[in-house]
Amino acid sequence: MTIDLRVIKKAGWQILNYSNNRKVVKAKDGTKSWSNLKEAEKAKDALIAAVATKKVILSDRHKFKEEYLKYATTKLESAEMPGVRLSPASVKGYVSNYNLYIEDCFPDIYIDEVNGPVLRDFVKKVYQLKHNSFTGNSLWFKVTDLIYKIKTFLRYASGEDMPVNENALNWHLKDQYDLQPEDDALFYPKETTIIQAAQAIKLIDGLYSNKNRSYLDLLKLTAIASFTFTGLRYAELKGIQKCNVDLVNQTIYIGGVFDHNENRYKKKTKKKASTRTIDIQDDYLPFITEWMQQIENLDNPYLFPSLRTEGPISGHAFRSMIWLVYEEYGLATLNWKVTNNNNVDGKRNTGSRGITKSFTIVESPFKDCPTKTYRHSLATHLVNAVKSDPLIDQNYVQNVFGHGSYKTTEGVYGNHVHEISSDQRAARRLAVKKAMPNVVSFPNKYVS
Repeated sequence: MTIDLRVIKKAGWQILNYSNNRKVVKAKDGTKSWSNLKEAEKAKDALIAAVATKKVILSDRHKFKEEYLKYATTKLESAEMPGVRLSPASVKGYVSNYNLYIEDCFPDIYIDEVNGPVLRDFVKKVYQLKHNSFTGNSLWFKVTDLIYKIKTFLRYASGEDMPVNENALNWHLKDQYDLQPEDDALFYPKETTIIQAAQAIKLIDGLYSNKNRSYLDLLKLTAIASFTFTGLRYAELKGIQKCNVDLVNQTIYIGGVFDHNENRYKKKTKKKASTRTIDIQDDYLPFITEWMQQIENLDNPYLFPSLRTEGPISGHAFRSMIWLVYEEYGLATLNWKVTNNNNVDGKRNTGSRGITKSFTIVESPFKDCPTKTYRHSLATHLVNAVKSDPLIDQNYVQNVFGHGSYKTTEGVYGNHVHEISSDQRAARRLAVKKAMPNVVSFPNKYVS
């Protein structure tokens, strides 16, 4: 780190360290003010020489690993305090990053020694030592996350008056092309597969025909219809309470989420714009009306209530239900494992909970996005409608999805292609033909 010492006339003559917030620098004997400029300049030159040979360290130095771990654990402890905006889920990554990667792969150096080459060597070492722990593009996104969190820590350290090499903050992984995987599938985020209209219709038609069989069957129908017509985030849908649903005015108020990691409702949404009121579409109204009638006498405030607790249905039960629906209607192949715990070596196991069932997802177009697929699908429909229907404007669409900017809705969620019929495809080809230059409007002359 470059040391910038200057002599200033202040309370006599003082040496200030401009590279560290203009802190007053003492001489080796403790002197911090000189009676004349010549003596002060002489002391300054002596200090510069001593710093260059590392005989003197002008400011407290801090080991990177030690301070990073303190920062991570303190951040996690703060997040676990009730009433703070920070959530444990958002900061656990700092601790796990230290335990899994920084402790093994980062050099034992001071914070002010961290620079671009150090970060580069760290990424290479993670690639070398940890690559067997990853599949697909997850390794690239992990090193991206590691660098992001390290730089966040360095900014914190700088704010706490710890010397930081600013060059480290100007080093960006996106500019290090030799560290980036060549294969697009390993470099770019995996694109969400959207549920097509025909698939959604198949699900809702099938579930509707069986809705009167049981409470669970009606729950399945309501859950799928809710995702289809609202495009809500999973945590948002789970956090809806009966009092948030206004059937008369056909609206739902989204004022918080249910955090399953902390097992509690939070009056806090992902972004400020995510606190909003959305419409209950006419086609969705019959589904949610029937469900509200089904649960109106249950002593549980949630729209999707647990029948055992005062909270919503558990995350495990809800997601399992979605995958069971996909399996039933040919949208997923599941591998089931059934364990009979009732008997051990031919004898009844009195402490057992009985037969347990679990599954793994073998194949499904929605393997990584079982509920998000509906959000992307609806966004694509509405983004396309913005261009053709004046009643659906950008502000309305971004409100539906709780985004602060329409660009987010359009660029991240609304950039998919819906399947169309053969007639629609033929009409589109004709439209493309009209849009192209006349030279290609006469194909007959090219046909022998």
